[in-house]
Amino acid sequence: EWKHPEASIQVAGRLKRDGYAFKLCLIGGGVLQDKIARMIKEKDLEVVVHLLGVMKPVVWRRLMEKSQFFLLTSDQNEGWGAVLNEAMNSGCAVVASEAIGSVPFLIKDGVNGLRYENGNIEDLTNKVKFLLDHPEKCTELGKNAYSTMTEEWNADTAAERFIALASHILSGEKGISLYELGPCSRC
Repeated sequence: EWKHPEASIQVAGRLKRDGYAFKLCLIGGGVLQDKIARMIKEKDLEVVVHLLGVMKPVVWRRLMEKSQFFLLTSDQNEGWGAVLNEAMNSGCAVVASEAIGSVPFLIKDGVNGLRYENGNIEDLTNKVKFLLDHPEKCTELGKNAYSTMTEEWNADTAAERFIALASHILSGEKGISLYELGPCSRC
């Protein structure tokens, strides 16, 4: 329930009502799957919304890489939300709930993704419409998201910073804050 797949269905209903052309794919499964399937049917969205079920990571990563953008509708129970890292690394323009742990650290709103107020379907819908209306901005956000992951949030940077941080800690320094953003920062 904390992933809030119903939010995406509500957005899809509004997009269809307003005449937008789109395709929404939901990946995964769980206790809400039947409820979500009923919502799709009730809102007459079967042509544009597809429940793809559970799939191997390599398969859903390929789907991410082909997608124009990615919706992350979880609330604060998501924790960090590593799927945000994966979507950004796949070059997706991301629209994500501000409640997710990684969002304040990874998404610079309007630069490498878009944030929306958790639970605010109107805000989420407006962000999605903006991306559909401005494909060039969608492309720009996706490129910037990819750059954020490959240039800052990567394994080499994390390893270098971990070694530097460990050295400072082992030397007895207190209150260490070496990095403002990225691996080994306050987040």
